[in-house]
Amino acid sequence: MNPGDLPGDAATLLRHRPPALLLGTIVRFEDTAIVCASCRAGRWEWPALLEGAAQTAGLLAGLQPGGPDNRAVIAELRDVRIVAPVHDGSVMFHAAVERRLAGFWRCQTVVQSEHGSRLLEARVTVARSARPSACA
Repeated sequence: MNPGDLPGDAATLLRHRPPALLLGTIVRFEDTAIVCASCRAGRWEWPALLEGAAQTAGLLAGLQPGGPDNRAVIAELRDVRIVAPVHDGSVMFHAAVERRLAGFWRCQTVVQSEHGSRLLEARVTVARSARPSACA
């Protein structure tokens, strides 16, 4: 998908809806990397930061050629490093594809404060859902 073809709002591409949706706008997309702004400011605890990182990895995997649809699942979280367990303010979610292997996409993710300090990083592996669509 070309960057110009992307909607500005991540919600149009994900199955998540508020309050579970943590991504707001797509700030940048370049082939195998994406940056998304958070959908809200306020208090962020590390589980929400990790969920936002996973949503960003899932979105990026879905934008790859042959990538999963919006029913993708998180297959693995690895090398999670919590730099700041709590943050007050807005955050930016970054993801880059490290590799693709047999229907799995491993992404390196970084969550940063609005001022650029690292809050969390993790490797997130995304896979296609084995469940058929309820709408099919």
